[in-house]
Amino acid sequence: MADSPDNTVGTAYTTGRPTPLAFDATHAVRELAAVDPVLGELMARVGPYAPQTVAAPDAFHALMRAIVYQQLSGKAAGTIHRRVLTALGGGDTPGAERIAAADDATLRGAGLSQNKMLSLQALAAAQLAGELPDESRLDDYEDAELIERYSAIRGIGRWTVEMLLLFHLGRPDVMPIHDLGVRKGYAMTYGRDELPKPKQLERECEIWRPYRSVGSWYMWRALEL
Repeated sequence: MADSPDNTVGTAYTTGRPTPLAFDATHAVRELAAVDPVLGELMARVGPYAPQTVAAPDAFHALMRAIVYQQLSGKAAGTIHRRVLTALGGGDTPGAERIAAADDATLRGAGLSQNKMLSLQALAAAQLAGELPDESRLDDYEDAELIERYSAIRGIGRWTVEMLLLFHLGRPDVMPIHDLGVRKGYAMTYGRDELPKPKQLERECEIWRPYRSVGSWYMWRALEL
């Protein structure tokens, strides 16, 4: 199953709840405006940096939700996600054990495709085998390490982990260079006739470090203007 970098924003993570940030957003906006006046003008028009996330209690269930939501509209994905939770039992946090114990017919009957079912089973198996990062000390992991560890799981690509870092963990310096919405927003904001290639976007946004999450979020907002 493909990852979803063509989404304009990580819909599996954005449902109206403020993301707990691991940095001072006001300071970040002030710093970015100083080094990039064009971005500064956009930020002034949009308002404060305010990413929103679902109320997932941990990264495991955030990733579970992300798998269900991949390549679907928010409404359709939400319906299937609720059916999966109901089929598994355990409320909103069924855990790896219930996923691993569920038979294929149960998961497919809830509306999961074959690929998504296999991805959920792979995520659960990795959790039970102790192969996923320790949830109790996620703050100790660098972004690159989390991307490497989580994206090794079937159906979880770099983009999905970047959305987890940005919207669930509130990390400051995530740069989803393959996200179509970020690329479109950048072209619009900076008056480009063509979308920047991912590597070009990465080079040109170096000036946003160490707050590339903030710059990226404003590129999504630029599309809404």
